[in-house]
Order: sequence, then C-alpha cells, then structure tokens
Amino acid sequence: MSKKKRFILLFALFAGLFCMYNVFWFISVQYKYKDYLEAVPEELGVHVQFDEKDNVTYNVKKPDYLRFTGNLGISDKEGLSLIIWPSLLKSDFAYGVRIQNDTGTHEIYINEKLEAITDYPEDRLIIEKYHNDIEKLFEKAEKKFKILK
Repeated sequence: MSKKKRFILLFALFAGLFCMYNVFWFISVQYKYKDYLEAVPEELGVHVQFDEKDNVTYNVKKPDYLRFTGNLGISDKEGLSLIIWPSLLKSDFAYGVRIQNDTGTHEIYINEKLEAITDYPEDRLIIEKYHNDIEKLFEKAEKKFKILK
C-alpha cells in the first residue's frame, strides 16, 4: 500500500471516529439535559429563571462542545448557591456550594449527606453553620430538577 493510500485511510479512520464521538456526545447531552432544560426554559439565550415565590434563581448550563461537564444551579438572595454536576454517563451527581458572607466567598464540595468533602476543618464548620439553608436549597433543586440526593 502506498503512503498516500495509507494516509487517506488513516485520515478517513480518524475522521470517522471523530464523527462518531460527536454523535455520541450530542445524543448524550441532549438526552441527559432534556428535562433540566425544560424545567428552566431559555430566556434571552440562557437557561436562568427567577422564582418569586421561593425567592431563588435556577440555572442550567449544558456542557460546552465535546465536553461532558455541565451544571445545574440554585441561588438565594443571601449569597448561598448550590451547584450540581450531573454525570453524563451515570445517574449520579457531584455537589458543591458557594457561600458569600462577611468573611469572604467559600467554595466547598459536599456529598449527598451535605457533608464537606475536604480536609479543612474550617470548611466543615462553614457547612455545619449553613446546613439548614443548604438543605432547603437541595429540597428546592430536587423539586425543580427531579433529582435525588
């Protein structure tokens, strides 16, 4: 086989694999995020919705092109945000909180039991202090996005 034919064959193989990866990515993202996007309709090009009754803001961010990490979010007016990262290929989630208070902004990963996943004692203390507020956001997120912690 000549070098030219080998190059064309290799190029066609890589192009085919890339196309298959694109199709797999597109179908996976559309399937996983369909219900989340319906829960928070697009407005002005973004999926953000303010709930006047609960006084919280919901958002959905689909994964960027050929990426597998998007997120769901819920924020209150007090500076507390819950971020949820759905696993694209499994039915589990990763969680984090962003807490803005008079001591600064704290970003802490938590587990489904609302416990800090960290070696820093101050993170655990912050999570304990805001536990009830985080739990309320979890309940609202579960209701809105139909997820279970």
